[in-house]
Amino acid sequence: MAFYRSQHTTKGIRATHLVGIPGAAAALPILAVRPKLGAKVFLASWLLQVAGHRVFEGNSPALSRGFFTYQFCGLAFWCEEMGDLAAGR
Repeated sequence: MAFYRSQHTTKGIRATHLVGIPGAAAALPILAVRPKLGAKVFLASWLLQVAGHRVFEGNSPALSRGFFTYQFCGLAFWCEEMGDLAAGR
């Protein structure tokens, strides 16, 4: 998680991921029921996150270093961020 956190330091990247990560996760079951809609939601969620990396961090997404590993890190990071928001941090 230390590397993942080091790639997500600005408020802008955190904001794009707070929307993009659950969007991508929600798109997976939608793909089974409405494939075109699910694909659009998934793609839009990923484009938002990649754009966030380019604009706010100037780096590539962490998943380029280990796709599955950093998918789970992304979900854990999102949970931490939601906890911080709930705690007012």
